[in-house]
Amino acid sequence: MNIHLNFRQKQSGAAFVTGMIFLLVLTLLGITVAKMATIEERMSGNMRDRMLAMQAAEMGLRYAERHIRDNDPTTNTPKSIDGIAEFDTACTAGFCYYGAGATAPAVSASTTYCTPSCPISYVEGTVFRTDGVTYTAPNLPMGVPAPTYLIEGIQKTPPGSGLRYYYRITIRAQGAKPGTVVWLQEVFRP
Repeated sequence: MNIHLNFRQKQSGAAFVTGMIFLLVLTLLGITVAKMATIEERMSGNMRDRMLAMQAAEMGLRYAERHIRDNDPTTNTPKSIDGIAEFDTACTAGFCYYGAGATAPAVSASTTYCTPSCPISYVEGTVFRTDGVTYTAPNLPMGVPAPTYLIEGIQKTPPGSGLRYYYRITIRAQGAKPGTVVWLQEVFRP
């Protein structure tokens, strides 16, 4: 008995079609994973840049507080602040005062009143000496420009006490990328 098998006639190409479908699915899956990895890398880079800007803004706030409190006449760079004698509505040299009983603008003074040369700049290595403690302004992270700030004077007379001065500090800091900007604000009483 002769058994003759003819496999050529029985194949219809189902394995080829199935293999191509699996190959297409794996290709789409690979492309999707690559795109997701790229997006996540961009997100982490943006988050890192935002954190750099936030750190620079925090350093700027500490710097501005020291600027206000520096009572050592030997350093005097930047000059310490006492009261609101040098403050005016034009924010000359970064010092803003709107007058007795006047409220500060709702919009930041840097966009409302300030010229481009108005804000005070953070200077790395500036030495402050307050109450016997020396503070040196630390270096900013690589590629991060110096933050700028305004100091707005606030004069108050609380009930039962004398005249008090408060200072609203507004900081603008930037990350390594120009589009990453952080604004911080605090009211400081020395």
